[in-house]
Amino acid sequence: MPPLLQYTAIAIGLPVLAWALWSSVRLARANRKGTAGMDVAAYGLLPREELDATQYGPTVPEVADATLAVRQGDWRPGAALLAAAGQDWDRRWYRLTTLARVAAEEDAWLHAWRTERPDDPDAAAVHAQTLLYRAWHARGEGYAKDTSADRLARFRQLLQAAFEAARTAASLAPHDPSPWVTMVTAARGLVLPHEEFRRMWGELTARAPHHFYGHLNALQYWCAKWCGSDRLAHRFARKASASAPPQSLLAVLPLKAAFERALQGPGPVPLAGRHTKSELDAVRAALAAVPADDPRVPLVRHRLAAALTLAGKGAEALEHFRLLEPWVGAEPWTFHGNPVAAYDRARALAIEKAGRGARRQGTPAGALGGRG
Repeated sequence: MPPLLQYTAIAIGLPVLAWALWSSVRLARANRKGTAGMDVAAYGLLPREELDATQYGPTVPEVADATLAVRQGDWRPGAALLAAAGQDWDRRWYRLTTLARVAAEEDAWLHAWRTERPDDPDAAAVHAQTLLYRAWHARGEGYAKDTSADRLARFRQLLQAAFEAARTAASLAPHDPSPWVTMVTAARGLVLPHEEFRRMWGELTARAPHHFYGHLNALQYWCAKWCGSDRLAHRFARKASASAPPQSLLAVLPLKAAFERALQGPGPVPLAGRHTKSELDAVRAALAAVPADDPRVPLVRHRLAAALTLAGKGAEALEHFRLLEPWVGAEPWTFHGNPVAAYDRARALAIEKAGRGARRQGTPAGALGGRG
């Protein structure tokens, strides 16, 4: 190369190299310290101390009213809440699991409900899911190798009880897929054989072919860490996403499967997995097609925000972070011991990747994804 061209290349290359090094340092700092020292308000975000990992999104008002009533001992508003869901199976499942989480802590109101209405299928379904939550609580959140034998024994005992209770609930309401979701969820902890799981899955999908929460739990069964493999999990996710109706929130399944595969590496990290443009586009379209107050939306939005940050689309990721806050109690952040810290690091990375052009005062609720 002639000397003049060499000098020109050096003159151009040095600033580029300096910028790359500077950018790498800032990204590394964001990944290490999160938004500490950043003016998050300039990006329409909340201070870290205002983030809340107890929930993944806001509680729907009518659900909040019913849960307050049952906490005070009156089961009737809870029963009315479930009955009002009708055959909107995803809505019913959201309401059922909210009630079951309350009962897992204090179940006197559920006992009163079941005593007064011993053959009520709704009470039976809540009871089964309550036992399931207690089983997972008894086990703890660690890996099996780090869990005591006593905890694992109690876990299996409660899982089996939940499974049998769900069978009873299913017999009381043969059309309802909800007890089958409980059974499908218990199946991975019980390590049921593939053939038996497929039979249960067939029962669930015969009643609700595209049950959002059912698919999320079934994907867990097929993951390598439970009863399947990376190949089986990806195959399940792709098939379910492809066969779902247009703009279905099941489009998030391939993102979830990619993350689960990445977790098999050296230590769980919230930003993990690789996603194709078509996978991201499908999730974008799904979020844009559903009402912004749909309780499924935050679960999908958390996953998409992480995927967009990983893909280098910081400005777009920030739009989703704004809509999510203050709630951060969702995957992928909850795979970390400190979900708030994990979420905060991710949004710091999004800020760095977005650059100064992303500084703004926030996005009105529902302005990005989710019909108002």
